Amino acid sequence: MIQDRLQAWAESRGYGVAVAGVEIVDVVKRKLEERRASRLIDPAFFAESLGFFRFLEGMALPGPVSIVLVAVPRPIHILPVSFGGRTVDTLIPPTYVRYRAVFDDVLADMKANALLPGLGAEALKAPLKSLAVHMGLVAYGRNNVTYRPGLGSGHQLCGYAVGISPGSNQEEAPGANGETMLERCRDCRVCIKACPTGAIHEDRFLISAERCYTLLSESRRPFPDWARLPKAVCLVGCLTCQQVCPENKGRMGVEPSGVELTGEETEALLEAGRRLEAGTGAPAANAASDRPESPAWTSAWGKIDRLGMTEDIEVMGRNLAHFLSR
Repeated sequence: MIQDRLQAWAESRGYGVAVAGVEIVDVVKRKLEERRASRLIDPAFFAESLGFFRFLEGMALPGPVSIVLVAVPRPIHILPVSFGGRTVDTLIPPTYVRYRAVFDDVLADMKANALLPGLGAEALKAPLKSLAVHMGLVAYGRNNVTYRPGLGSGHQLCGYAVGISPGSNQEEAPGANGETMLERCRDCRVCIKACPTGAIHEDRFLISAERCYTLLSESRRPFPDWARLPKAVCLVGCLTCQQVCPENKGRMGVEPSGVELTGEETEALLEAGRRLEAGTGAPAANAASDRPESPAWTSAWGKIDRLGMTEDIEVMGRNLAHFLSR
């Protein structure tokens, strides 16, 4: 059975895995559309951050498929930067470092060691958090971050459509379980009090994503004056609600990123952030000829590229400048 093979594979690697029938995608798609139509999700945020979902459209897999979600343990990464004669340990929350590469690595490993030969599999462009919660792999926290037993929120969700072998019974792939929230969240208000931008609410399940510092830090739009910075110096994203969460106590791993920036490289990163804020910086391109030619920028780019994060490089410079000036 597909579930047995995947479960054995996942357990051997410390992953979590869940399998569901393809109808789960329609359940999640319908719920997302209902929330958009009722304006529980801010229209501008929906267009900018959720409009790219394609669900199962355009997939080339022949025949029936199952939906497979994998929870991969991921740590917080430390990236030291030199500035003004001192070293600042900046943080990168789980999932950012090598985000796309992790998808590819897990898919290749799953094909080689868990799936029957000849079965296809493709990555999903769908709301993976909602899918994983409906499939029982994780549960939502009040902060709308997902939690996995034993891992807390220190994981990356990877979603795939996987071909089913001829003659397989769809009963191998259970359906939707509905959305669940951690039981301890019902009486806990720690993240509500800690959130620097007031994005988490007591009177509604969904956070105000348009106010969430994580989304603000990822956006190339001008940074709003009202947004308070989190305490942790994050190059992108935010760790506040995860660091104070009792569910994460003793579960959030921290590892070196493997790179650090010199004073010259830090200044080059900050200059990219200044150009972004001034509206004079185009999005970073992959070709070396499209980048500024200073040696410091080239070497900074190369280090960020090792983390698989060059598409965030200007916003990282802008965010770092805000932290260093406070």
